Amino acid sequence: MRIRKFVLFGLLIVLGLSGCAGLRPPKMLDNDAVIRYETSNRAMRQFRNQVDGMIADSSFRPAFFGVHIEDLQTGEVIYSRNAHKLLMPASNMKLFTTSSALTLLGADYRYRTEIYHNGTFVDSVLKGNLYIKGSGDPTISGRYNGGKITERFEFWASALKEAGLRKIEGCLIGDDNIFDDNGLGYSWAWDDLSYYYGAVTSGLSFNDNCMDLQIIPGKNVGDTAQIVISPEPGYIRIVNELITVPKDSAASYDFYRTPNTENVRIFGTISIDSDTVTDWVTVDNPTKFFLATFKSVLEKKGIEVNSVADIDELPLQNPDYSKMTCLVVNDSPKMSDIVKTVNKVSQNFYAETLQKTLGVELKHCGRSDSGIVAEEEWFRTIGIEPDGIFIVDGSGLSRHNLVTPVQTVAVLKAMKQGKNSKVFFDSLPVAGVDGTLDSRWKDSPAKGHIFAKTGYIGRVRALSGFVEAKNGKEYVFSIIVNHYPTSTGKINDFQDKVTEMLYGL
Repeated sequence: MRIRKFVLFGLLIVLGLSGCAGLRPPKMLDNDAVIRYETSNRAMRQFRNQVDGMIADSSFRPAFFGVHIEDLQTGEVIYSRNAHKLLMPASNMKLFTTSSALTLLGADYRYRTEIYHNGTFVDSVLKGNLYIKGSGDPTISGRYNGGKITERFEFWASALKEAGLRKIEGCLIGDDNIFDDNGLGYSWAWDDLSYYYGAVTSGLSFNDNCMDLQIIPGKNVGDTAQIVISPEPGYIRIVNELITVPKDSAASYDFYRTPNTENVRIFGTISIDSDTVTDWVTVDNPTKFFLATFKSVLEKKGIEVNSVADIDELPLQNPDYSKMTCLVVNDSPKMSDIVKTVNKVSQNFYAETLQKTLGVELKHCGRSDSGIVAEEEWFRTIGIEPDGIFIVDGSGLSRHNLVTPVQTVAVLKAMKQGKNSKVFFDSLPVAGVDGTLDSRWKDSPAKGHIFAKTGYIGRVRALSGFVEAKNGKEYVFSIIVNHYPTSTGKINDFQDKVTEMLYGL
């Protein structure tokens, strides 16, 4: 794009602007790569030159950098390069998802799971079925209660026992129909699906839809390692090919869950002097996993369960709950807490759930694409046109998501200036302190002054958020790098240096 310059000498003389040191219209290169906003501020010019110099590093040559930085209060553009180019955002997509959830559902929104029966009690025996009506709640786990994974189930079992229940003669039925049955994000890579960050969504979810693995070396070299599985040891089937090796040997392990099954192969080596390693493997059917674990808890409480079933396996898949009796109501933590979980530790499963929840609440359809429509309607109100952004999931795991640095900054600005400002700001990782930024800027004066969301998938690294500078200003920024051939650590160093320089302006 070329900008024609019209020099209005008479007007400049009248207004006395010939020596003005303020901002002037941007000069843009033909490919919109770099926008130059003229300034007389020496420190600002030096900052821009330094950023340009770092990007000119020969090891970055094949990479694509998108950077946009503004003064949050004045709107002054501090630096802009490829700011209107569409890039893969990785987990920076969660900024779009959580901002939409907070704005459209509210910080006090809670999920509600309910337990109903459709029969009668005869001598503490339920002559009928017990239904668990799912709401998509992602928080039924040990995440908010000190790691006590089945605590919520134990509360429910105690409530049912107090209600007089000792046996379910019918069936324990899991109703997950609030969401569709497509638990995967669009175009997710098949080799991500065994790991916690590839967990599927469901209307009934438990323990982030993962099994916990504790991996313990064998007592002797050559022994098979010990694998401790929780919370429901019998649910998944393990083929253990993990061998204990001497302490000075190279050791690594991996695991793979066969698609559409609960069969997991664990293989590789573990050092004999290794500490216990904790990992997580996804389950294929979250509803059945939920039911299997709840059945186990019920039976430990003295409540006999005849059988369990996913509602999709039954002839009647749309039960009339208005004709049933509700025995238990469970509300989740608030949306403010859920959003913090998504952004602080970059929790994919929660982000995907939020997107489907937007579909349920605003479009009456528990599908990701319905949630995306709801998001895009809000984005239009803050200046982001839906046909200029490409969203296919809530977490950023898909490589088909495309956003621009300017759009990312627009979301950040809208949230910082909106009614949910504090909740959103508090959900962001803090440099050198917590979340996905806990190990960065540890020894930097900028520690505790950068608040930003990270993003990573193969050859994609993103960082977007806010810098509270020592000059009293607050800067909002987005740095997205795609297709880099160098190490991710070197891209981290670039992002760290740019934001640290912003802090020192």
